[in-house]
Amino acid sequence: MKTTCWLGGLAALLLFSCTEEQKGIPKGSLAPDFEALDLQGIPRRLSDFKGKVVMLYFWADWCPTCRKEFPETQAYYQKIQNNNFELLAINVAQPSKVSREFQQKYKATFPMLLDTAGTISRQYGVEELPTNYFIDPQGKVARRIVGWVGEQQVRVMINQLSKK
Repeated sequence: MKTTCWLGGLAALLLFSCTEEQKGIPKGSLAPDFEALDLQGIPRRLSDFKGKVVMLYFWADWCPTCRKEFPETQAYYQKIQNNNFELLAINVAQPSKVSREFQQKYKATFPMLLDTAGTISRQYGVEELPTNYFIDPQGKVARRIVGWVGEQQVRVMINQLSKK
């Protein structure tokens, strides 16, 4: 019985892993460039950050994980923001007021971009929140992670991608 459960669990894990890899932009593909306004009304393009490791963090205020994760994300961003790394928090299909309230509440200092029409999130195949993409310094998709991303994961990705 234990063997069956273990094999069943392994099969489910493999199935989940395979489906996750097939969603969104494939690893190694050039990340689609986009332009979005930040909360100060300044247009930002993904290509502006070429040469850095970029984490695209797709979120919304109705996402419980996003609400829990925001303070930790701000804490590690303050520590590692100058290490050839940029985090772009992209609010998915909500009015700018939501992002402004989050920025004030969590004292976020990372760029917060507006995707009020959901165009960027559709372009990246985002179906669940939070969804995170790591983009290497050459502008290629290195990894897609659905769910909470902690400081250690970010540091590992920065180290791996900076060596390329």
